[in-house]
Amino acid sequence: MFFSCQDPTTHTEPPYEGPPKDHIISVDRAQEMYDAYSQRRVPIIKKYEDSIAADGSNFTPTRYAEYDLETIKQYIAYIEHEAKEAKVDIQTLRFYLSNYPDSDKFPNGDTVKYPKRNSFFVVPTMAYEGKNVGFYLEEIDGVYTALPINRNGLRGKDKNQTQDEPQGSVNEAGFFISTNSATLGSGTTSVILNDGGVAPPPGTSDFGDNN
Repeated sequence: MFFSCQDPTTHTEPPYEGPPKDHIISVDRAQEMYDAYSQRRVPIIKKYEDSIAADGSNFTPTRYAEYDLETIKQYIAYIEHEAKEAKVDIQTLRFYLSNYPDSDKFPNGDTVKYPKRNSFFVVPTMAYEGKNVGFYLEEIDGVYTALPINRNGLRGKDKNQTQDEPQGSVNEAGFFISTNSATLGSGTTSVILNDGGVAPPPGTSDFGDNN
């Protein structure tokens, strides 16, 4: 939904320069990595989820998530537009492994599309005081500002700072802002991508375990 009000024409396709150096792997390596996950992670996930299933159902671990190409292009255009508005440069895209809750609804009432399933979400990062940090956007005193998501994960700040400066207690394990507001509310803009299609079930894997 947050794509609809953005102008996708702000994105410029980079010139073709061949494959990204040192980032393309062979099909054989992909198969080996897929099989390693099948052997070392899938049985553990399945055993745990089956053990806590109140209805005795069998759990099939997620093996991939996907987005159509146009959504990815639109997402890149969106985050580049928002970063430009806030006068920051996007450094990287972080792919956080995650899990949908075992519930039909999130606390805010949104529907959980894939209860209990593994997923990932994508967070763009910016440079902040020598660190590479995920960010969100907020209008502060009329200025569109990029702020670190995990304010408490940044060191060396005083508690008597202005609203637009991250605060100082250290919590390296935390992800989201630790302030009076537990979640991003009105007046903030998220640039985190999620809710692609996850499989199985149903799905067709390129490397085995088709469902």
